[in-house]
Amino acid sequence: MKILQTKGEILQEELKTKTPLNINDGEVDIVISTQNEPDEFDIMRQQAKDNGYDSREKIMDLISQVKLEMFEEKRRIK
Repeated sequence: MKILQTKGEILQEELKTKTPLNINDGEVDIVISTQNEPDEFDIMRQQAKDNGYDSREKIMDLISQVKLEMFEEKRRIK
């Protein structure tokens, strides 16, 4: 296995890149890391803010609700 890092460009949902090394033809695994796109955490945080969970107290209330629901579900299973 050879791991290398290079930069590429995405235009109209097509990825174009050049490898700095000679690599045999074949299938490769690709990991894409973007700097200007929000990740899942950013998206979830924005959804929480949009739904009114924009303070520590409201978030802690939501966590308590989820814990209570999980506890009640656990008691029903036993």
